[in-house]
Amino acid sequence: MAAAIVSASMGVVNTLLPKLSRLIEGEYKLQKGVKRKITLLKDELTSMEILLKKLADNAERLDEQHKDWRNKVRELSYDIEDCIDLFMHKMSKGNAEANIVKKTASKIKKIWSRHKISNLIEELNAHAEKVSECHKRYKSDDPATNFSRVVQIDPRLPALFVEAKRLVGIDGPREQIIKWLKEDDSGQQLKVVSIVGFGGLGKTTLANQVYEKIKGRFDCSCFVPVSRNPNVAKMLADMLKELGSCVDPSDDELHLIKKLRAFLQDKRYFVIVDDIWSPEAWELVKSALPENNLNSRIITTTRIISVATSCCSSLEGYVHNIEPLSDQHSQKLFFKRVFGDTSTCPPHLEEISHGILEKCHGLPLAIITIASLLAGKSNMDQWEQVYNSMSSAFSHQGMRNILLLSYYDLPHHLKTCLLYLSMYPEDYRIGRVELIWRWIAEGFIKEVRGQTADQLAESYFNELVNRSLIQPLDIQYDGRAEACRVHDMVLDLIVSLSSEENFVSIVEGQSYNGGGHKIRRLSIQSEHVGDEAMQEIMDKWSQVRSISFFETEAHLQKLHSLRVLVFSKYFYHLGNQHVKYIGSMFQLKFLSISSLRITELPEDIGDLRHLQTLDIRSSRITKLPPSIGRLQRLMRLLVDRHVELPDEIGDLHALQELSPTRNFSIKLVEALRRLTKLKTKLAVHGFFNTPLPEKMASLVNVTYLSLEVARIRQEDLCILGDIPALLCSELYAEHAPDERLTISTQQFRRLKQFVFRIIHGGGLEMLFSRDAMPELRRLRLDFRVQKALSKMGFEFSFEHLASLEHVIIAIWCDGATRSRVEAAKATIRNAVNIHPGRPTLDLQFFGNTLEDEEERENRSPEHGMNEVELLEEHS
Repeated sequence: MAAAIVSASMGVVNTLLPKLSRLIEGEYKLQKGVKRKITLLKDELTSMEILLKKLADNAERLDEQHKDWRNKVRELSYDIEDCIDLFMHKMSKGNAEANIVKKTASKIKKIWSRHKISNLIEELNAHAEKVSECHKRYKSDDPATNFSRVVQIDPRLPALFVEAKRLVGIDGPREQIIKWLKEDDSGQQLKVVSIVGFGGLGKTTLANQVYEKIKGRFDCSCFVPVSRNPNVAKMLADMLKELGSCVDPSDDELHLIKKLRAFLQDKRYFVIVDDIWSPEAWELVKSALPENNLNSRIITTTRIISVATSCCSSLEGYVHNIEPLSDQHSQKLFFKRVFGDTSTCPPHLEEISHGILEKCHGLPLAIITIASLLAGKSNMDQWEQVYNSMSSAFSHQGMRNILLLSYYDLPHHLKTCLLYLSMYPEDYRIGRVELIWRWIAEGFIKEVRGQTADQLAESYFNELVNRSLIQPLDIQYDGRAEACRVHDMVLDLIVSLSSEENFVSIVEGQSYNGGGHKIRRLSIQSEHVGDEAMQEIMDKWSQVRSISFFETEAHLQKLHSLRVLVFSKYFYHLGNQHVKYIGSMFQLKFLSISSLRITELPEDIGDLRHLQTLDIRSSRITKLPPSIGRLQRLMRLLVDRHVELPDEIGDLHALQELSPTRNFSIKLVEALRRLTKLKTKLAVHGFFNTPLPEKMASLVNVTYLSLEVARIRQEDLCILGDIPALLCSELYAEHAPDERLTISTQQFRRLKQFVFRIIHGGGLEMLFSRDAMPELRRLRLDFRVQKALSKMGFEFSFEHLASLEHVIIAIWCDGATRSRVEAAKATIRNAVNIHPGRPTLDLQFFGNTLEDEEERENRSPEHGMNEVELLEEHS
């Protein structure tokens, strides 16, 4: 039977009932009267659960009375579970080695706990009866019997993502913008294009297409989202990092602007500024972008025509009004999404499909959302129901109604998972792995025979992508999205729905208006929260289950109900004093801390017996306490590379994923061999100088390996090639190899991505034998070409890599002659050209050759283009 789960509409009623059964049947030595009261409470909640399920199936049709009753039951379930969890925790605490005094004190505390639970159960019973009587007073009968059920579709298997295809109808506008940006390319002036249009028209998609097409022509580039309530310091810091500069967490806005101007002053740059909502926001971004007369380019996107005009007013600018898709392109996009590769509409659906498209008004977001809703449905009644429920998309409310149709079509578990995304700020890049493990920690993922919780959670993620409710980012070698983003119109909807359900409380600005509700999940997205607002929040959050701090700081209390605690990667104010209570949060399952002021974890971190994920990357913790070995449910341990792992790491028998560490040793490998479930990731770093230990091949479950060594040797490749489950391998060598490297037959049998980077030294000779890496899809090689630093030349052989689809070669040219660079280029192109599968080649160059140093100022704008773009233009 599937395990009980937490849901937005039903709260924790499903998870609570089994806990009440455990209290009745368990060895808690409760009085008979208390057990009888718990039984009555369980029976009452069981009856409520049946009706709650019916109400959840018809959520969009509930009247205010039924909504109010549902909300009261949901909040009651949270209160009861918090009470039960705390009681069970106190009753289970004990120490076999405790002395007589401690044992006596423990018994007294347990007697008090039993007495307290009796009183609490009596109060909760009274509350439950009151809620039940409230429902009985309603004059209407069971509402579910009068509702027609919303059309449901069978859950689809999660489809593997493929490379994103170009949106139909985008080629013309993209080429028009590129042509204008290239006009007068011999001039020096900074030029701006502002793309303006209604939400859902595809402004960001168009800007991104232009960006990917021409960014290789510039010295540096970045794509920065602004959003309605921008965190200016974060936005500027993101720009600096993406452009390739360093960021100091202590920098304020003024320092960041100065750093940006200094960094860009002598560079030809290309910047996309996405989603600007006010002229003031543009002026602030503009102040960081110097007019350096090097032919730099800027693209902005906005919904507001006055903002678009403002972006172009003081610079040479061009306002591009994005148009809806034509009828032909709308139909093509719609049919491809609904019917797949055939893109052919059955005759009986042709007329109604035209009616649906008319209501979409050429908005790609509306078309894709409705098409995703209808995919897999061929019954005319289903299509007519969707058509009759649709409003015109060409208004904010109309677009919202279309998105609501998709939301109401979701099964309960997907509604809950989608609403949880309101925990993240607008335009936030949400990591897929982090998200699915937060869902698991929250209790949203039910168990299914034959699937692990993370596999099932990933299928939920894929389903939300399939339905176009989240946008996948960075497709990986295995076809999975590394992250996702929520369109701002979808985010507006789920924030509103989360508020109605009291599912997530969001703090933006300096005030907080949460009404009289208790806080169950809290997302602080404001840089400065007023003292009164923060006090109001802290007065209400004693039973909060999830907290995400994105900006401000707060002193954590003993939050016994907390399951998820996240300090985002932009959170720099947290100190050791803020985490001293973490060990008392006994329900905690997901803990993520990023702060440069955190230097240690408390010893009682080992008391978190339910902890599944511990992520302390971006902190300054250098050593984990030995108590870490007590975390018997820990599945993911994510630390920075410099962190020293204790010997007790081998006691973490549930561990599946371990992040990079530079403290590599034979002893560590021995400890890792004890971790039989370690299968997702292993990264060993440190530039160690001895050959790899042969025992590494015994890590039979590792699928991802990142390794740093002083120099890769042939015997090292043979050892790594024998790891049977390896799917992705990233090798970093401090020095270039001084011998030819050969990937032998039957090596790396399951590998799909291979990355080999050299830090120092020139030349590279690498051959792939027949039947080596038979499943390899992506190959990346980074190396230098200086002859003075190596006796090696260039030799490559790719033709035996039967599954190869994409080759990326990055050549570092500093200090090399032009002729040596050309020799490397010719060798690579010849090796790729003779491959029977004709894989794509992305050939990139960094730095300047010796001859180029004096010519740099006079180079043509095309000089910085990478090989892919040169080939496109010449073809």
